[in-house]
Amino acid sequence: MAFRNYRDLLRQMETDMQRFAEEAFFGSWDQPSGLNRFWQPAADVHETAAGVLIKLELAGVTAEDLQVSLSADGRRLTVSGVRTERPDERLERRGCHQLEIYFGPFERTFPLPPESDIDRDGISATLRDGFLVIALPRRARQEALPPSRTIPIETGD
Repeated sequence: MAFRNYRDLLRQMETDMQRFAEEAFFGSWDQPSGLNRFWQPAADVHETAAGVLIKLELAGVTAEDLQVSLSADGRRLTVSGVRTERPDERLERRGCHQLEIYFGPFERTFPLPPESDIDRDGISATLRDGFLVIALPRRARQEALPPSRTIPIETGD
């Protein structure tokens, strides 16, 4: 993974450490209501020339089971939903040798880079081939300031 600068590296390290701490501390205990997450899908967040892209791995999740929301201040994007297992699959099991696919509710919140000026009306989300891709385009830049201007100085004569 290539990092553009040390801030990107530090941000990634902070995110990883927070996730590891949550998994270690809350892994076997119930969290207070509202924070109960059974699993968290893997995600990539990166910037492009056009804005910010968030890509989540959501195999088996349908669009009807997803919700994407942007906070009022435009600084956090939250993706929540549920992955359900078909009842007939569970009933057919006679023995389990390895279970690594998580089912149930999930929620991921992504802090957006402070320097990214997101166009709230241009946000789009596409679910295809087990991946949810959310595009957060930057707002069009304001008009450039007019060129500098020389102010004539009048004399009191």
